[in-house]
Amino acid sequence: MDEQLTSIPELEKSSEKSSSSEGGGIDPWQLADAILERMDVTDSQTIDEMIHKRAVLSGTIIGGLLLFWWLVFVKFDSASFNEPELVLQLNYEVISALLPFLVFAGSVLNMMSRELGRPGPGTVAGFLLLISVYFVIEPLGMFLFNQTDAEMGTVIWLCSRLAIIGTGVYIGSKMLMEAFLLSWVKRFLEMHEASISKEDQVSSEELMAEELIST
Repeated sequence: MDEQLTSIPELEKSSEKSSSSEGGGIDPWQLADAILERMDVTDSQTIDEMIHKRAVLSGTIIGGLLLFWWLVFVKFDSASFNEPELVLQLNYEVISALLPFLVFAGSVLNMMSRELGRPGPGTVAGFLLLISVYFVIEPLGMFLFNQTDAEMGTVIWLCSRLAIIGTGVYIGSKMLMEAFLLSWVKRFLEMHEASISKEDQVSSEELMAEELIST
């Protein structure tokens, strides 16, 4: 027996009663629809391409940042900054290794808060991203308030390296999370034999109403 694929709105309507009977929880149909709308997915065929592009881009960025970190902080660290970080008293080679984890965790929690509509992850994300920005600009602040004997060029180079790592990790983690979200939506729709369509959906009741009006 042939099974015809249906669009998201039709399946969402058919599952509305069952989903409304379940207490609390997040409606997976609403979540899938929000993801597709925000990422502007036009049809089922484009999801694979979008997943592939985001996955490749995230891997390229994160791999490039790992190489960049190893070269400029470990292998050829010609512009050294001897003063430790003010809050935790860590040196900036350790800070450069800690920064990607803070940014990655903050970006993931930020996306969770946006997609799930929950304030908790967003609050933690804001804190982690703020700490990350502080670590990036702290050497410049130390220079401006005469807390270091390093030259201006050394300070700017250190801040630039940290900014490149932080920004790259944020973009790479964003691409990676979007690839995972699109992959989840794809599996979810395949499980329910649904397809994606940007065309306006007209219900049978609307068609009957138009026929009555025309007659």
